[in-house]
Amino acid sequence: MSRLATAVLCLLAVVLAGELGDRGWNSARRAIPELRRADLDLPVGEGAMLGLLGGFRPLLADLAWIRAYVKWERRDRGCEALLRLACLLDPHATAFWEARINMVGLDMAHWEIRARGGYLKVSEAEQQRAFERFARKALEAVEEGVPLSRKPAALLVLGGYLAETKVKDPLLGADYYRRAHENPPAPWYSAYFAARLMRDGGKAREAYQYLRPLWVSTLSKERDGSPTELEFLRGLETELRLPPALRLPRQEWEPAGWGER
Repeated sequence: MSRLATAVLCLLAVVLAGELGDRGWNSARRAIPELRRADLDLPVGEGAMLGLLGGFRPLLADLAWIRAYVKWERRDRGCEALLRLACLLDPHATAFWEARINMVGLDMAHWEIRARGGYLKVSEAEQQRAFERFARKALEAVEEGVPLSRKPAALLVLGGYLAETKVKDPLLGADYYRRAHENPPAPWYSAYFAARLMRDGGKAREAYQYLRPLWVSTLSKERDGSPTELEFLRGLETELRLPPALRLPRQEWEPAGWGER
């Protein structure tokens, strides 16, 4: 029996075996060629070893994902390796990458805190360290997925959210949102969030220098004129004490008083 056939049968056994799945998965792992980061250096992630699986890769990815989901429901950290395997087997499935990032970055810290006695017993500082640790692991998944996914902006936006809310690093979050904006199609708010976090990180001038040309060249040409971004720029003009000659021209539709604070 070929290695591919063995891999398929073993992975099917993993899903069908239920409680015996862990044992079956160990057998499947031995039948699948070792996945190394070096194998992913080829275009669009078609690593030499993964290529051996051919058209069976999406099927194997789905099976690995099902097994990972079962472990996730049980709060079993073993789901992490399976989530990664599903992503590498079917790297164009953006939903796999997004779910992996969310599960690792948002769920696993809660599991650890509850396992250590809950939120009343674990100090806020220790809780924050747990959230940051798992968020950084999720950011590793973001970086792994960006060159492989067909929609890297979706992953970069998640990276920005985790960097801001869990790692508590506004400048890191700004970098992720900036990169998202540079990988269209990106959410409309990517550039604005990047500038907002630059300002929150003490880089108000850099935020203005980043967002102003984008508003002039692109955002101002949107149907609504991108008022959220313009109001933010007005606030920066006041904060930076820019003279009137260096400020953006006032728009006909712009309410009076923007930036006067």
